[in-house]
Parts: sequence; structure tokens; C-alpha cells
Amino acid sequence: MLSHILKNKVDDILKNIINALDAGISILDKDLNVIWSNEALSAILNLKYDPTGRTCREIYTCECQDAKSCPILNLLSDGRKQFSRTQLITEKGERRYIQNISIPIWDENGSIANLLKISIDITEKEEKIRQLSLLRKLSELMHGTLQIDRLLHLILTCVTAGTALGFNRARLFLVDKERNTVYGKIAVGPSSIEEAYKIWGEIANRYERLEDLIKASEDNHRDDSPLHMITRLMAYSLTDDKEIIVSCVKSKKPVLEKNAFQNPHIDKKFVNMIEANEFVCVPLVVKEEAIGVICADNYYSHKPITDEHVQLLSTFASQAALAIENADAYEKLGEKIQQLKEAQERLIHSERLAVVGNMAAYIAHEIRNPLVTIGGFARAILRTADQNDLIKQSVEIIVEEVNRLEKILANIMDFSKPGELTKTLSHINEIVENTCSLMEPYFKIGNIQLMKKFDTRVPKIVIDTTQIKQVFLNIIKNAVESMPEGGTLTVTTTVENNYVKIDITDTGIGMEAETLKSVFVPFFTTKTDGTGVGLIVSQKIINDHGGYIRVESVKHEGSTFSIYLPIESEGS
Repeated sequence: MLSHILKNKVDDILKNIINALDAGISILDKDLNVIWSNEALSAILNLKYDPTGRTCREIYTCECQDAKSCPILNLLSDGRKQFSRTQLITEKGERRYIQNISIPIWDENGSIANLLKISIDITEKEEKIRQLSLLRKLSELMHGTLQIDRLLHLILTCVTAGTALGFNRARLFLVDKERNTVYGKIAVGPSSIEEAYKIWGEIANRYERLEDLIKASEDNHRDDSPLHMITRLMAYSLTDDKEIIVSCVKSKKPVLEKNAFQNPHIDKKFVNMIEANEFVCVPLVVKEEAIGVICADNYYSHKPITDEHVQLLSTFASQAALAIENADAYEKLGEKIQQLKEAQERLIHSERLAVVGNMAAYIAHEIRNPLVTIGGFARAILRTADQNDLIKQSVEIIVEEVNRLEKILANIMDFSKPGELTKTLSHINEIVENTCSLMEPYFKIGNIQLMKKFDTRVPKIVIDTTQIKQVFLNIIKNAVESMPEGGTLTVTTTVENNYVKIDITDTGIGMEAETLKSVFVPFFTTKTDGTGVGLIVSQKIINDHGGYIRVESVKHEGSTFSIYLPIESEGS
């Protein structure tokens, strides 16, 4: 009886010791079935059932790729202790790393009777190693991305990916110096608990490589998701020091808020918008200046945000800020290069116009005098010619051709003479309206339906109304001539950046790509009676006003001429 009592006591002590160990322990028979396990095993392996009676493959989710690499089979063959590592993802999207140690249990005959398997959670150690490697990889990915919108999405994907920093949701805010505000730019993460579990259950297991997850996230990103749209509506004045995101910008230090709803020292506008009681805000700092903020939370998993998480996110944010600055500088450089290219094209175009203009003026002057003489004699002969005289028919042809040449010379002189602008403060809508009224008879003859879409917010601008009206007449006339069977002419005015934009769109025959390239080349025309001067004169007038013209056309569908005139003050 005493020995039985002692044995039970020893069993209880051993059981308490085993349960007190921070490790999962199981015993397997030679058929690799679990015949006993301690309570810690289910917790460590995230099991929702009693592992007793289950196979090794079920419990440990097959930690080997094939029979040769299976630690259990290797142990059975050579009898030596085996080590292996596995990783699993919990239903909350948390990644866990497990160290498994397999040990043989021998019987009195020297044969392996059972197997002892010890599972130790080494997540904390692995996370530290992984974090260092992760930060290096994330830095490489960010600095290799120069397209700003793609970079911002990549940054938040890294913040929320289970294979990266692993927060549930992340928002990125940028500072607007001109408006003295910090505003929401982009958000990444689930919009509901159902979506969260779907992401954790499917995407986290499907994409082992971070690069693959980022690519999949880009492909599936929606600008109309509730989380993103709400974030885009968020904006806060940098004078509102009680807003937590503003204080993060101004202090340039991370802020970890554990109980935002009950904190009496902060305003609740920002907190109510993100609907999170616990969250972290880390500044994006470049050259000792905050350019934005990353705000992250674990809204669905409720996993506590530790100081270690804040430190890791802050380290990541410093690299993200540098990447954003590089991408922004690259974008501005691209804009400057484009501006220089356009300026160079305008300079070349101006030089070409000057040369062609001088040549045209010389030719026009040399031709005009003999042409006037020819025309005068031809008209005199026509007045005295007999009604049935065959000579009359020939003279009429001469007069007709002289008239056409005089018209061409008039256009050439318009092109070659320097434009003298008489600018006044005018409303472009009124000028367009007046031009369209002048063209109404022309529209009726050509069976053209006119549609006007004038933006009432278009401001007055300083222009030469006579010359601008001539531009509209030239382009509208060309548009009507491109619709020989009738069609629709749409005239639209809007404000775009610092320009008033006038779109003149027709539903005519359109232009091929080669023709489109040559529309502003002097003396180029597709009309049998055209001079190729109208559009080049129009372009010169707009250029003299500091504006420009853009053309879009699709064959058999129509063309759009877009005229941009700078918005100037009355005193400019």
C-alpha cells in the first residue's frame, strides 16, 4: 500500500513538472500514433482538439518535405536524436515558430519501443532574427520602387503582411505644408472581421515570399474599399495640438496609445474615425522634418502592441521616409525633364517659325507685285471680252486663280508678321459664346449640332480677345469641315491646374497618327484648297499668350483640340 501511495505521489510530481515545463511533450508508438501528450502541446501547436490517438503527420502538419527528410523516420532507422523546425499561422494571422526534438525510448531488449517528442516555441528568438533580415529586405524593396503611389501601397502592405510587420490595419498620412495640414493618403487592411479571417486563412498560407504577397496585394488593392475611402476623408490642421496624429508630426516621435477612448488629454476626432482604442503612430522623418505618419493597429486580432513592435515599426518608418523622399525627388526630376523637353521643343518650333516666317514674308513680297499686275490686266480683259468669246472663259480662270493666290498670300502675311497683343481682362466663356453665335449659320448649313458645357467657375484672364477669337474661329471651322455629313460639335471650358482649358471636340473623320504629328507643321494641309497656315497661326497666338494647344484624334471617330490659357491677375 505504501509503495502504491509513493508511486502515485511520484507520478503526480512528474506530471506537475511536465506541465510546468514551457514545452509541448508527446509520446508516440512505433506506428507514429500519439499515445500521450501534456496540456502544453495543444497550446503550443495551436490545436483545437486532444492530440491523443492522432497520427504524427496530423499533429505536426508534416514538418518534412519527403521520407528522406522526415526526422521521425530517420530516428527509427538510426536511433539518434533528431531536430527539426516548423512554422504555423494561427487563426489570428500570427506566425509561430516551433523547435521539435525527437528522442527514442528504448526497451530492455535495446529496441526502440516509443518516441518522445518535445516541442518548444522559439517564436521570440526567430522573430528577432527574422526582423533584422526583414528590415533589410523591406529596405531593398522600398528603395527599388520610384513610382510614388506604388511605393506608398508597398509600405502599408509591409506593415500589415503577416510575413512582415503583421499589423491588422495601416494608414499613411502625409503633411501638406501649403495648407498646414496632415491628411490621409492611403490605407491597407481588412474592412471587416470576416474579411480579416479570410485574409489570414488564405493569403498568409498561400504566399510564402513577401514579394509574392506584395504583388498579390497590388493586384487586389481597391481604391473604393471602406477603409481607404474613410482614410482619404481624414485631414487635421497642424495647429490642433490635441489631435494625437498632429502631436506625432510635431514631436517627430512615435506615440503608442493604449486606451484612446478614455484618454482625457487627446481630442477624439481622429480616434473616432479609426475606431481603435489601441494603436500606434510613428512619424516619417527625413532630414529632421516629419513628412508624414504611419498609423497601425490590431483592430481585429486584439493582439497587444508592445514597445518592441513600436521600435520595429519606427525603424521601418525611417527607411520608408527615405524611400518616399527618393520617389518624390524622382517624380519631380521627371517633371523637370519633361518641362525642359517641352521648352526645347517650343524653342526649336519658334526658331523654325521665325525662319519660315522670314522666308514667307520675302516670297509673299516678291510675288505680290507681279500678281497684282496679272490680276489687274486679267480683270480688265474680262470686262471688255465678248460674252461668247472663248477668251472670256480663259480669263475667268486666270482671275479665279489670282484670287486664290491673293488669299494664300494674305494668310502667309498673317503668319509671317509679328503678333502685337492688346491684352484686356476678359471672360473666356463670353468669347467662346460670341464665337459660336457668329458660326451659327455655318452650323445650320453643315447640319452640325452644337453642345456647350461652360464651367461657371472659370475666372477672367488677360488675353487679346480679337486674336483668341480668331483661334476659336480657325479650329471650329476645321472641326465643321471634318464633318461633311453633319455631326456634333462640343465646346467645353474648365479650369485645370493654373490654366483655363477650352476643349473643341468634333465627331468627324478624325486623323491618322502620321497626320496628327504634322498638324502644326507650316504649310501642311490635307485640304485641296487649304494653305496649311491656319493652325500654325493659331498655335503662335496661343504661345504668345503663354499657353499651348494639345490635339487628340481617332480615325473615323473625331478630334479634340484642347487650348490652355494661363490664369493671370489683372495687373499682369
